[in-house]
Amino acid sequence: MKHRGISYSVIEMIFPRSWKWTVGKNKTITVGVCTSRVDAIRQARTFIDAVVDWT
Repeated sequence: MKHRGISYSVIEMIFPRSWKWTVGKNKTITVGVCTSRVDAIRQARTFIDAVVDWT
């Protein structure tokens, strides 16, 4: 998926039961874990917004 031109992914983890989001930009990769898919997407997009607004 893409948000503001930056790719991110959200995958379901089996154990522990959660969702992992990953944002990659250049050589830097950021990862977070949430309890729901919606929260994982929201956190990834919020992170991307913060990075784009900061630069």
